[in-house]
Formats: sequence, structure tokens, C-alpha cells
Amino acid sequence: MASPANNWRELRRIESFAVDMRGRLRPQILFAYLLNAAWNHASGTVYGYEELSARNLIWVLIKMQLIIKRQPRWGDQVAIETWGKRIERLYALRDFAVSSASGARMVSATSSWMVLDKASGRPQRFHLKTDGFPWQPEREELETDLEKVPELRSGKQAGHFRVQFSDIDVNGHVNSTRYLQWMIDSHSQEHLEQAELKAADLSFLAEALPNDEVAVLSEGEGGNELCSVIRVGDKKELCRARLEWRPSAQE
Repeated sequence: MASPANNWRELRRIESFAVDMRGRLRPQILFAYLLNAAWNHASGTVYGYEELSARNLIWVLIKMQLIIKRQPRWGDQVAIETWGKRIERLYALRDFAVSSASGARMVSATSSWMVLDKASGRPQRFHLKTDGFPWQPEREELETDLEKVPELRSGKQAGHFRVQFSDIDVNGHVNSTRYLQWMIDSHSQEHLEQAELKAADLSFLAEALPNDEVAVLSEGEGGNELCSVIRVGDKKELCRARLEWRPSAQE
């Protein structure tokens, strides 16, 4: 079994296919970069994909909190760092940082995860004394809030989508980034040209399945918004988010 580094760091250049019409890195692609870095850090350890799969276990993302201080843009080279922070009850906490080539912080993020048994869906306990993983409770990029995003009170439907083959990841689930993409795509082009995401706090509640139809509900004014993704068939809430917007930077 590999001995994991305390900290995983990888470099990425922002390519044309990852940005929107204004040259800004799409938030759902940023989200995917973070998840991929976490995957890379765990690979080959007791918590790697293959190692967990052999025990019929799976990682499940419960919460993701993002603060985007400056959106990476087309042509930027960024450094993505991630580390395991600590275990809190049945949750594993992991933080992230994205920095520019000059070292300036662009994005800070924190997340909470569970390991579930694939067959029963039951969460598994972590064994800190024997897992050999370099948890770093003294290093905190953001304070992790384990509470769910508040429920919407009177959300109005803003978007409607069908789960496609391309939405499903190797675990057979809708990839977590798709929920954020559906929420963003539910906004008008005018809004998305004039505003950019400043912060996002997402709670993952249940999973969409192949061919499901989902609806995005939204409520809020100004730069603050609550969104919810529900399955149309049974009204099951799948994901809930608090989004904060700001005027788009003129670059």
C-alpha cells in the first residue's frame, strides 16, 4: 500500500474547452478539478477507488463549500492542492486550495464525505489508528459546516433536465458536478454574462438515476439564491445549494 503524501498538488492550464463565452472557467469544471485532485490523492491508499471497491465500499460526497475569490480564466496556469483534514463522527473532511502562477489564492474549498457499503448503503466508521492516512487537523482552508443548506420555502421552477448517459460516472451515479451545472444552466444567458459565482454551498441528499427527469427550483433576490434539484417523478429532493453571485469582473 502506498504511503500518501500529506498534501496533493497538481498543476493545470485552463484550456479553451473548460471556459464559458467570456473566457471564465466554468464553476462545474472547477468542481470537477477539485474532485479529481481528491481522487488522485487517495489513489493507491486504503481509501483509493480500487481499494474501496475491493471491499464493496464507495466514497459519497455529502457537502461541498466553495469560495471563488477570482475565477480562473482561459490560459491561466493554476495549482490545485488538497489534503485530508480530519474525521468528524462518520464524516471525512477534505480541504482544497487553488492558486495562481504567482501564488495568489483564487479558490478555497472544503468538503465532507462518507464511505458507504455499496450493498446496504450504511456508512462505515473510520479507523484513524490503522488507516495510515496523513490527516491534518491543524491545517484548515475553510471551516467545514456539516449542517444542510436550508430548505427553500417557495421556490419557483427555473429549469428542467433529463439524466443522460454522459451524466453518469464510474460508480453508476450522476456525477456531483452535474447538479451544480443544472443549477447554473437554469439561469438566463443575460444573468450568466453579467454575473459570476462568488460562493457555493451544496448539500447532496439523494441520487438521480439514468433517464430521470429533474427540475431546478430557485428562490432569492440580489446576489443570494437558494436552489434545489428535485426528481420530477416522485418529488424527491436530490441536491440543495446556496449560491452567491457578484457582478462579473471586466477583464
